[in-house]
Amino acid sequence: MLENKLSVSIVALLLALFMFVNANNVFEDMNLFNDEGENQENTEFIEGVPVEVLYDEESYYVSGVPQEVTVELGGANSNVKRLQATRNFEVVLDLRNREPGEYEVFFTVNGLPENVSGTVQPETANVTIQNLVTQTFEVQAEVSEGRVGSSYQLDSVNVEPSTVTVSGGESTMNRIQYVRAMMTDTSRITEGRVEEAEVSAFDAQYNKLDVEIEPSTVRIEIDVNELSKEVPVYQETTGEVADGNRLSDVELNHDTIEIYGDRETLSSISSVTAEVDVGGMSSSGKKDVRLELPENVTKSEPAVLEADVTIEEDE
Repeated sequence: MLENKLSVSIVALLLALFMFVNANNVFEDMNLFNDEGENQENTEFIEGVPVEVLYDEESYYVSGVPQEVTVELGGANSNVKRLQATRNFEVVLDLRNREPGEYEVFFTVNGLPENVSGTVQPETANVTIQNLVTQTFEVQAEVSEGRVGSSYQLDSVNVEPSTVTVSGGESTMNRIQYVRAMMTDTSRITEGRVEEAEVSAFDAQYNKLDVEIEPSTVRIEIDVNELSKEVPVYQETTGEVADGNRLSDVELNHDTIEIYGDRETLSSISSVTAEVDVGGMSSSGKKDVRLELPENVTKSEPAVLEADVTIEEDE
């Protein structure tokens, strides 16, 4: 009897506890007995979703399609959150069976579960379909004079490869006037260097055209030379030869030298003087002569001259 009463008491207690919990929505608030959080409707915007374009790539060229779009996903919260994390869906723009022309085309979102909808923002793209044309162009490259050091000048600018293959719509291709390697480096050039540059095509008004270029980048080999100028050398003697001798002749081994410097400095110099010191000499011989270069001249070639000094005895 005691055991039966105890069993009845336990059952009654459990029933009372269940009725209390149910009446106060305790477990409902804790989401233990319902999946409202999983099944409730949710909306998320997914940015940067790539667009796959379907068309006859061997015959046509398509322009006006964005590379990436934003997709609005709506549906069951669990599925939307999962798709937000995995991005296991695709955005497609189907242009198959369309002739050349201009169209407003709707995007489609494929790979979504039944209880999730997807809408691209904006829903359409304005595209142009043209007959595909492919041509080869020589690449032009220009180095801004402002990048070249004041004491240097451009020697050569070589592009490797020198030609590229350009593909695009027929009307766009007919507008191409320039195919150029666009250098973005602005640093000063004082020695030979190699840079990489992106290749772009432009029309007569220098508008960049929507085409595909292969290769899309090229190497630019830049060589510079130091600015120089050839000037005559005039010699002057200083000092007195030893007693009982006289200076007969002084002859330099170079009549001209090459001097280096900036353009303004070089333009102001017409000659250079070499001073030959014969002080104390009692016999003929050769002497090294260092040049006193004008201000802002960085160097000369040769840097040192040789003077052939002739001395004779007094009679």
